[in-house]
Amino acid sequence: MRTTLTRVALLLAVSIASVSCDAPPVATSSVAEWSVGATPSLAIAGDDSLGAPLIGNAEGVTQLPDGSVLVADRGLFSLRWFDQNGALVRSIGREGKGPGEFEYIARLHRCGDSVFVNEITKTAPWLVYALDGTMVRDFAFDSPQGIPTYRTACNPTGQFLHMGWERRTGPPEPGRKRGVVPFWLSDAAGRATAPLGDLPGSERLVSLGGSSPHPLGREPLLAIGRTRAYVATADSFTIRTFGLDGAPLASIIDEPGDLTTTPDDIARYKYRDTLGSTDVRKAEAVREWTTFEFPPTVPAYDAMLVDAQDHLWVRRTPRAIGAPARWHVFAPDGTRVAAVSLPDAFDVREVGRDYILGIRLDAASGAQVVERYSLQRASNATDAGRTR
Repeated sequence: MRTTLTRVALLLAVSIASVSCDAPPVATSSVAEWSVGATPSLAIAGDDSLGAPLIGNAEGVTQLPDGSVLVADRGLFSLRWFDQNGALVRSIGREGKGPGEFEYIARLHRCGDSVFVNEITKTAPWLVYALDGTMVRDFAFDSPQGIPTYRTACNPTGQFLHMGWERRTGPPEPGRKRGVVPFWLSDAAGRATAPLGDLPGSERLVSLGGSSPHPLGREPLLAIGRTRAYVATADSFTIRTFGLDGAPLASIIDEPGDLTTTPDDIARYKYRDTLGSTDVRKAEAVREWTTFEFPPTVPAYDAMLVDAQDHLWVRRTPRAIGAPARWHVFAPDGTRVAAVSLPDAFDVREVGRDYILGIRLDAASGAQVVERYSLQRASNATDAGRTR
């Protein structure tokens, strides 16, 4: 492990130059508009027959081969299986520190035939389950920083892409800050396999007590397919692309746009920041808004993933309350093949061959609803791989 970490740290330093100079961009082409069902084919919300909530705070969701859905629920301290009609059929876990118990589920990743659950309070924070809920193992990822990862993505063959934390020296200086962080690839055993270099990290709002993501700040996005890994720092409409050996490939350059922050951007942030909040929390939020200035530009993108056919989906940041979210879809070679419109409040977590699965924030209550919509792909899209 020590040898691998040393090698990664050294290669990170020498690989920065190759990463910071973008390869020639891949040109986009005319695209099709893919259609999504007008109403969800599945919606999981509300209470079960005993009056217990079905969804507490969903942090991850995936569809299983039989059409059932697995939800990792931080609020209910459990992994929960729902059938094709949305009925709860099984739940494992409860609140606690022991085996089979959860305190803080941060993420769920579907990586082929395994589910990786990030339980950040445990010494070995990654829990691996078979799709039927059988516990397989727990482990920690190798990291050039010797600390848990900030962000992670995986592909169906068990290869992982990671983002680390910014390096701090000295006491924090309050204000809007953004440092550089390491990015690297690893295998499913947690061993680091290839460094991708240091790139801009999360834009943070720093105070004497710590830091948090800056409102409307730029956040790097990660995605990894069967042959390529993608990093978008959200500064521009450029997506860095790497081979799974860490070699830089041609960047994807999307359509240009004006990223200047507008009153509509700020209004949208404030609306989402208080959606479903109590009066006390809303008052706290209003006070917090007076303690900082919003950034002069908004992120180019705010979500990214690879679908079941190895296409890259990238969501351009919505710019007003109620504005539709526009997803741009790229083939593995970087050619833009499609566009999809979805509601801003729908957080896409998984795209299969013929469905989109995600979590919607209900505007009336602020509660979560797990929803699945049908997806109709146009005939010009190439099937680049098997479905989930």
